[in-house]
Amino acid sequence: MSRLEGQSAGPTCPGWFEVDLHATNVPLSAPINYVAARTICYAAANSVHLWNLDSNSRSSFPTTAYAVTKLCTNVARGLVAYSEGGSQPQVHVYSCSPQKLLFTIPELTELELADMAFSRCGSRLYALSRATSKKLQTYSMLTGQPLPGCEIQLPLRFDKISVYPGHKDHVALIRSSAVRILSITKSFETYIAKLQPPSIPTDTDLAVSAYCWTSSGHFLVATRQGLLCTLDGATGALQYVCQAEQPITSIALTQDYLVTSHIGNTLSFWELTPEALLRESPEEAANVASGMAPAPKMALSTGMFQLKKVADLESVGQSQSLSHRLLGQVASIQASTDLKDAVLTTAEGEVWTIQLPSKQPQDPDSAEVDEFEEDDMYVRADQLQMELLTWFHTNAITSICPIGSGLQVCASADEGGRLRFWQVARGEDPKGFRVLRFASALTSLTVESRGKFLLASTDAGCIHAVSCDPWSEAQVIDTQRISEVGIAKICCMTSEDGLALKVAALLFDGRIAMVSFSLRDPKVKMLGLVENLGMVEDICFHDQDKSEDLSMPGKLLAVGYNADASCMWAIRSLKEGFEPRDLTIPREACQLWSTKLTSDTGLAEGRPTAVSSLSKNEVAVGFANGAVKIFAVPSHPGLILKAAPAVPQRSLLQPGIHHLITSLQPNLSATILTVGSMDGTVLKLGLPEGNELLCKTLHNPYNGGTAQAACSRDGTVTMTTGGTDGIIVWSEPGSGITLTPDDSHLNVEEEDGFGDASPGSFALELDDTDINAFPAWAPPAAGGDVAAGDDEEVELSEEAATKRKLMAHEIEALRKKLRILVDHNANAPDLEKLDRSEFCVDFEERFAIASKTKERCDELRADIEHQNVARQLVRDRLIKEFWDPMRGKGCQITSLTSNLAVSNYPERTVSEEESTVTRKLRMLRRSEQLELQMLRGSCPPELKNDMVLDEDSFTTGREQYIVNWWPAKNTKAAEARAKQLAEIEAQAKQAAQERKAAAEKEAEKQKEKDAKAAKEGREKSEEAGGVKPADDTGGGTSADSIVAEEQQYMYEPFELVTNSRRRLQIHLLQSLSADYRLHFNELFKACQSDKKNIIDGIKEKCSRIRQILGELQIEEEVPEPTLHEVEDADSVLKVKDHEITVEKWISPEEKKALEEAAAKEEERLRQLRENDAGQRALVQMMGGTLKTKKDLTPLEIVLDKEPWMDEIPEDDMSEAQKLAFAEYQAKEKALAEAQDAYRKQLSAELKTLRAGVQELTLQFEGLLKKLHHERFAHDAKFLCQELYCARLQLALLQNVEDNLVREQAHFDLAAAQEKVQACDARFNAFSSEVQKAKGEQDDRVRYEKEVSSAQHFRQAFANSTLEANAITALLQLFRKKKELNRAKSFASEDGQRMRRSASQVGLPKGVPGFSLQEDGSADPYLDLGVEQKHAQAQVEDDIKFEDCPEGVDEDSFNRMLELRAEKLQAEAEVARGAAVLSEMGGFLGHLERECSEAKAENDRLERELREHKGLMSRELYDIEILFKLKQGQVEVPQAAVVTDYSDAIVIDHEVVESRNRRITELGKDKVHILTKIKEFRKSLSTLDWEHEMLALQTTDLEERTKDVHMLRVTKDLQSLLKGGEEGRNKAESDLLERKIEHLSEATEKKEQALKKQHSMLAHAAKLRKNENGMLEKKLRELQQNVIQREHIRRLRAPSGQPQKTGGGGRVEEDEGAAKAAQAAFKEVMSDRLQSAPFLSRVGFCLLRSSPYGTISRDVSLPAQLRSRQKLMEMASASISGCAACKELHATKAKKNTEEIEILHKDRPDRSNKLLQAVKMLLYTTLVIGFELHDAQQLLAAALAKSQELDRLRQRTFPSFVQLHEADLYVKVICKLFGAGDELEMVVDSTFNFEKKRLTPTRYNRNLMVKTVRAMQIVERIRSVRKERFHKARLAAQLRNRQTSAQKEIAKSAHLLEGPNKEKALRYQKEFAGSTKAKARQKVKVEKAAGGSMEVEE
Repeated sequence: MSRLEGQSAGPTCPGWFEVDLHATNVPLSAPINYVAARTICYAAANSVHLWNLDSNSRSSFPTTAYAVTKLCTNVARGLVAYSEGGSQPQVHVYSCSPQKLLFTIPELTELELADMAFSRCGSRLYALSRATSKKLQTYSMLTGQPLPGCEIQLPLRFDKISVYPGHKDHVALIRSSAVRILSITKSFETYIAKLQPPSIPTDTDLAVSAYCWTSSGHFLVATRQGLLCTLDGATGALQYVCQAEQPITSIALTQDYLVTSHIGNTLSFWELTPEALLRESPEEAANVASGMAPAPKMALSTGMFQLKKVADLESVGQSQSLSHRLLGQVASIQASTDLKDAVLTTAEGEVWTIQLPSKQPQDPDSAEVDEFEEDDMYVRADQLQMELLTWFHTNAITSICPIGSGLQVCASADEGGRLRFWQVARGEDPKGFRVLRFASALTSLTVESRGKFLLASTDAGCIHAVSCDPWSEAQVIDTQRISEVGIAKICCMTSEDGLALKVAALLFDGRIAMVSFSLRDPKVKMLGLVENLGMVEDICFHDQDKSEDLSMPGKLLAVGYNADASCMWAIRSLKEGFEPRDLTIPREACQLWSTKLTSDTGLAEGRPTAVSSLSKNEVAVGFANGAVKIFAVPSHPGLILKAAPAVPQRSLLQPGIHHLITSLQPNLSATILTVGSMDGTVLKLGLPEGNELLCKTLHNPYNGGTAQAACSRDGTVTMTTGGTDGIIVWSEPGSGITLTPDDSHLNVEEEDGFGDASPGSFALELDDTDINAFPAWAPPAAGGDVAAGDDEEVELSEEAATKRKLMAHEIEALRKKLRILVDHNANAPDLEKLDRSEFCVDFEERFAIASKTKERCDELRADIEHQNVARQLVRDRLIKEFWDPMRGKGCQITSLTSNLAVSNYPERTVSEEESTVTRKLRMLRRSEQLELQMLRGSCPPELKNDMVLDEDSFTTGREQYIVNWWPAKNTKAAEARAKQLAEIEAQAKQAAQERKAAAEKEAEKQKEKDAKAAKEGREKSEEAGGVKPADDTGGGTSADSIVAEEQQYMYEPFELVTNSRRRLQIHLLQSLSADYRLHFNELFKACQSDKKNIIDGIKEKCSRIRQILGELQIEEEVPEPTLHEVEDADSVLKVKDHEITVEKWISPEEKKALEEAAAKEEERLRQLRENDAGQRALVQMMGGTLKTKKDLTPLEIVLDKEPWMDEIPEDDMSEAQKLAFAEYQAKEKALAEAQDAYRKQLSAELKTLRAGVQELTLQFEGLLKKLHHERFAHDAKFLCQELYCARLQLALLQNVEDNLVREQAHFDLAAAQEKVQACDARFNAFSSEVQKAKGEQDDRVRYEKEVSSAQHFRQAFANSTLEANAITALLQLFRKKKELNRAKSFASEDGQRMRRSASQVGLPKGVPGFSLQEDGSADPYLDLGVEQKHAQAQVEDDIKFEDCPEGVDEDSFNRMLELRAEKLQAEAEVARGAAVLSEMGGFLGHLERECSEAKAENDRLERELREHKGLMSRELYDIEILFKLKQGQVEVPQAAVVTDYSDAIVIDHEVVESRNRRITELGKDKVHILTKIKEFRKSLSTLDWEHEMLALQTTDLEERTKDVHMLRVTKDLQSLLKGGEEGRNKAESDLLERKIEHLSEATEKKEQALKKQHSMLAHAAKLRKNENGMLEKKLRELQQNVIQREHIRRLRAPSGQPQKTGGGGRVEEDEGAAKAAQAAFKEVMSDRLQSAPFLSRVGFCLLRSSPYGTISRDVSLPAQLRSRQKLMEMASASISGCAACKELHATKAKKNTEEIEILHKDRPDRSNKLLQAVKMLLYTTLVIGFELHDAQQLLAAALAKSQELDRLRQRTFPSFVQLHEADLYVKVICKLFGAGDELEMVVDSTFNFEKKRLTPTRYNRNLMVKTVRAMQIVERIRSVRKERFHKARLAAQLRNRQTSAQKEIAKSAHLLEGPNKEKALRYQKEFAGSTKAKARQKVKVEKAAGGSMEVEE
């Protein structure tokens, strides 16, 4: 968007754009259109404006277009091209200097253009269209005509054009997901345009975000995924892909850098190195683009882009004032044409300029540092020098309004939720606007008259109150969501007292919300909704109404329409103090008046769209047909239903002249009415006459025209907007109005530090979509607190408040009295109690409430009845359409004991038409069968060949697995099938007989069991009594025996070779499926009847069971089976009560009626029970039963026992009594026996009945199970037929598709043939032209040779008088060469440029490089149609008269010049002809390539058509036959829905097994051969190895021979060579063996003795341990006693005197006792050290043999220190020799060693710390040398020993004990260091174990010989041991060296080849495994050590 303040329009155009512009906030294009070095071109309204940035001057030139849609410029020639809006737009090309129209290009496209672009030189204009045709057109800017051959049809819709600045023949076409390169080549009288193929894969997720050409001819494309792709500018090939740290939003090319803007507002400056592309592979780039490989980072120094500078615009903005802070993300960056600065455009619509850094060399003598130093990568804030140029709305503008009295500050809102307060005239404020951001779209604005508060509405239903005093600090002060429906428009008016605003909001659903806004306490208060008006289009307050009663609220005007007509309503606004009680405002609170504007017939064209108040009695209304009429204010109360439309007072605008009226805005005095229309015009009408003052078309009518218009109070300045085309502020032409900027806020801002404010205070953001933060308004509950209403009052006087409080107290007192009366009435007697309704005081209100409730109930009932009627209607229609046509309704048969259920097949009724078609098909099929039978039987010989297929030739008749194949009669297949069926039937009969015999055997066995059970008197078992259901699963089903009528009419599967037969077969298969379903339904009905009979039998048995249980007095529930709901087909149409889950609502009246009916029924039954004469007589006469004594069962008989039998004892009875008592007892016994017998009888009968019930149940279950199997069988049958139908349908569809493909192929082939013919015709025609041109060129060449020949020259001077020498001199001048003085042609210049570009490394071939500093106006070549005047000019000769030879007269010299001019002209003609022939040859080659391509395409189409026809012919007889496999394995991959088996084959399992056996045999043979090869190769390897071994042995023997030859011969050697040493060696060996046996025996004895001694010592140690325990216990007790006694002594000691221990005197020491104690201590210590477990491992001999083993007081301290120093050095040396994994512990050991030295220097008085340090050294040493648990054991033993020694020698000589112990620990450390590192002493006593004697021995020869021999043996043994020892020592080093070599090999495995590489890989795996094992071991060690040291991973 640009801004023009105070600038006139410049040149005018009558009737169009003749206004004075004050400000234009319109969207600027991206990139910015530069028309000169510092001049920007943009479109505002329907004019083109030019803005000079240096002088800040503006100019414009009007256009004749309704709107400017596309705009492009050219800097080199100062051209401007713009496109009109609408259909078939024209493009106008203007020149800026001077301003004139150059060309008008008509009908470029059907609809709006996509993009336009000039070439850099300005000689071409490219126009891209995408609706509806997709094409690119190229026009010459020298002729204005299209270039031939440059109209290209595009395969896709492209959005942008980018022309290569280095050459006009290379163009890039860009769309959001693709980029294509277009190359244009000039040829003979035409151009050849080629669209290069896409290099980026089409399936790549590509979203282009930025693009740019480079100076090297590459095209850069950035994606939203962060990729930057480099394309070849000539071929479009993808050369390089890299990944940016943040996605790139824009790219710009400057003189020194490539500038990219990234997400996060970061600018990066890159240096391009095209040479790096030579190292890149196109395949790698394609893999990266497709996501198959990771992309390299863009900032790599080795890539094409090298990062030089970075600028963070966010940090730059934070370091500067708010005037330099960006709002939004940088969307576009563009370098200016002078390359000094760049223009940034943000997503929020801000346009900034920044200074570009450069890398110009700096003067070394200059003392100042360059502000853009090369070493400084990060650009500082002051270097950019950011400056805001302008701003614009990036979304469609929805509302505008002025702030305050003048039009100095305005507010605008858009659909993106942006609310801007901005200055119309820019002042000293650096930005001049304030932004508020909302999450939802803003829809309307309204402002308070003083301009202090603004209200904004959103589509989320919110109203935001904004404080805008001052406007620079505008902020939201309150937000209220009035509805969940969005708000369309909002308007306001000041209240009567001036303390509030009355606000009306029009919702999207046509309702009007009344809102109040308090000015003293700024809060938005919702009052309610006005409903049931209709569809309201516009609202405004009638603020011109000046009523006499000032307390009366104003009116709200609304226009719209309803179902009847268009209307206008006037609504009285609510009074002050109105409290909402409901969502809807009652009509009595807001009065309503209405007026009908148009009749019913005029609704379509006369719909009102805008309304405005003009005066007290007049209202202006705008209509959809463009009319503006004046009506009176509505005066009819209520809604008008049947009234005539109102007559307008006058019409300001007649309909049809303009389009729909969008806005009506009068000035303050109502003398001028500003009208906005959808055709883009803005009118000013004078009131009251309505004369037209001004009419201008300012906005695009194709984008909605004028959306809103606002004017100043006097109506002189107008602000309009078209929504998407921005905002313009203008006045009448020549008005001379100048708007002054409003800088009143700057003084306040300077004081408050506006420049340092936070960004949040500059651009506020509010999320108004949050429902929780801003809930929708709901009316308060009725009867709310009165105090709440008091708080909402804005202005109340003290007197009014006092009166209100008194009234509230009065009302509360009345309520209390009424409550007391109600309570008293509730406790009053019934006769005195009053009804609750009698307490009512306001009968009218009660009646109103009751009537309202009754109305609502009636409405609800009517609504329910309406819904029920609708549902009933839907039900009836469904029954009629779906239920009644069903011949068989769907139902189920359920099991009595399980969840098994079997359903039938629903069948529809077959219509008469379908039956007729079926009969016709059967008749046709029958005729065809008779014909076929005739052909197979006796028929004439000439008709024998008419039969197409004979099934006997390829079938045997036994292929039952073929679906739907029943062999025809009188064929071999039929006979074979009959035999096969007979065999199957015989097998089935035999199997049935076998089953029958088995069943009979089982029945006989069961009878025997039953007889045995009856004989033993036992009851028949329940299992034997039950009836097992028959197992019907093994036999066949009735479905197998179905012989349908359709079978005899069906085609055989082999006969379905035509589509007609397939269609007929489909009908027959459907009929066959229906027969299968019908057959099963008959079985289903039979099973239904069987179930009903069985249930009746079960019910009879169950009733008898209940009787028996009643007689036995057993309470047991007997279940009785019933039919399920699903078994009744009509149950679907019946609704049960239990199916209704919703509880029925019963009104109080209905409840009362039901309760009364229940009470009456209960009273009737009670009276009946009290006065039932029949029941009373039955009880009195027959005891309450109708049975006689004969009918009573034994269980019902009761013996009457006389009372005296219980009262008189039996001994006291008389004889008669005794007889009577005995008789009673006999009867009682007999009755008991009879009852027992009867009970047994009933029990037996009960069991029999239950068995019968079970038998019937099992019988039904068997029937149901059989029916279930029948259902499966029938499903298989008819589903098979349905599948067959589906396959046939697919075949028919495939045939249809094949026919369509064939037709399309024919059409494409015809088009290709036409293209071939056209290409051939063009080629032949142009070939003839070429031949003709060659002939003409030959003539020119002949003529040139003729005029240039010497003969021709001499003939011209044959008659002259010149001498021969003079003629020869003239001939030399005649032949002198002359360069043609003409401009370079395109071919030469372009060739030179191509050669220059090819010589540069890294540039695309065929694309010349360029520099931005070069002059862009240089045209590479002239386009066709431009006259080349220089080519037609006469050739000037450089020979003058001064060059005339001597002896030649002037006439002869002139004649020579004429001949020379003729020759030069002929040469020029020949050169031009050769150039033309060259171009024609190139174009002829192009035509030839076109012909070859067209022929290749034609051949391809012909080949595809032949293949398709062959496929169709093969499919014609490729019959699909369905197989029914009983068992097998499917190897075809299963599809998701339907698996296609068309390409599958069926193979017998024997074939597969035979193939597998053959494969196994071949595999065994191959394994055998491979084994032989392996053995043979093994033998070869063995031979090689033996050969190498023999060669090595030969070498060794030769070396040994040399050693023998060099050996000195001694006597022993001579004796050895002579022999005789064998016997002596044998004797020595026998002696040594005997010694070994002796040593072994001695060792065993010694071992036994040591074991015995060990057991004794262990026993003694155990005793000592027990003793020590007891002593320790006593010691603790003694210590406790000593402590207690010392404590008592201290308590008894007198205070103030020092306490003395031990009497306070010196303790005398006895030296003898001390020495004895020391000796005892050494002995005890030696014993304990021997028994210590850790010394047994390291060797106690070291301690004893060490010179430091004993330390006494006689030894001086320095000697001890030196000895300890040596030990510390040894320990330190051992630590330094450890492995690298022990460095940490070695460091700790060294630290402890230093601590020991420091403690030694402090004398032995700190020996305790010394001991602890030595212990720590031991611990670290043990961790280094041993496992962790060993170290812990050693440390525990050391600590225990130190504690024990401390206890024993507490007072005697503590320093000596601890120092001695420390020395022992140090010795142990020295030994442990060697053992831990597997090191031993170099000089070991085991090497020299000669016998040592201190006394001389007498010479003995034998002894001497033996000694010498022993010495030799010892020497040999010593040497062997030493060699073994050294080998062991060096083995580790050898392994380390070998391992290092192997590691080096493994590390460089990728450099090796062959078997060495396999070895290297094996080493690599081994080292990886060992490394993991070591790491795990190291982790274990660290975990065991308690985490004391860090573990490196």
